[in-house]
Amino acid sequence: MSDSSALMKKLQNLKSFRIHTGNINSFAELKLKRFKNSAEELSACLDLQFRKLDHSIDIGPNNTVLLSECLQDIVYDRDDLKISLKVFLTDFDCTQITNAIDATLDQLKTDSIEQIIVAFPEIDGESEEHENAWIQNVISLWKNIETLIDVGKVVSAGVADLQFSQLEKLYDEAYVKPRVNHFNIEGCCVVPPELQTYAREHDIQLLTHNDPSPFPVKEVFTSVCEHRCDSQPCGFGLLWAARYTVWVQRRSIMASKGYILEFNAQK
Repeated sequence: MSDSSALMKKLQNLKSFRIHTGNINSFAELKLKRFKNSAEELSACLDLQFRKLDHSIDIGPNNTVLLSECLQDIVYDRDDLKISLKVFLTDFDCTQITNAIDATLDQLKTDSIEQIIVAFPEIDGESEEHENAWIQNVISLWKNIETLIDVGKVVSAGVADLQFSQLEKLYDEAYVKPRVNHFNIEGCCVVPPELQTYAREHDIQLLTHNDPSPFPVKEVFTSVCEHRCDSQPCGFGLLWAARYTVWVQRRSIMASKGYILEFNAQK
């Protein structure tokens, strides 16, 4: 049995587990390649890591598998670093955000994250009623994010792919205002002018991204397991995915980048 198949067999006996890629910035094969989007990058990363899996790898605390011990070559002072975390939710469940943040803090050995961006689940329907229910769920979940800011785990927070009316409603309801809207311009060439104007007037950064929506983490993981582990993890359901980037402030150097994914067993 291969090392990857042995690991997968252990994971299949758990109710839930986490996969942490470690610092993928340390892999030249990934760093030098241009990917169509972040899902393609994650797929290439997992495929590479499962192919080179160390025979001694095991399941660590909180049922976390650290696929690589790779760290940045130079150690920086914490005050010189800015940690940004994007969390991809599968449900309007505040524990998904809390667990994603706690897992990142634990893996990076730090007490706080400078910025979190939340990608919410898609709207389940196209009617105005569906959209109103969706934005109320966003507002409710935002209150949990505000609590995390109050206790010092997070410094600032933003959202992903909110349209003008959605961002306006959240901004009006929030006492801790969103400071970033991570916007995907795939299919168009610019951010809508109305959204640009609103963001400028309310001091909200508009940053573009190439993350698919919804993020196909389960499909990526299943594909890698079938290819590298001779296993079909059909019983695994994705709870959340998170991508962190660690920047050296004022120098625009990315010291570290990685993904943390949490799955549960769906019997």
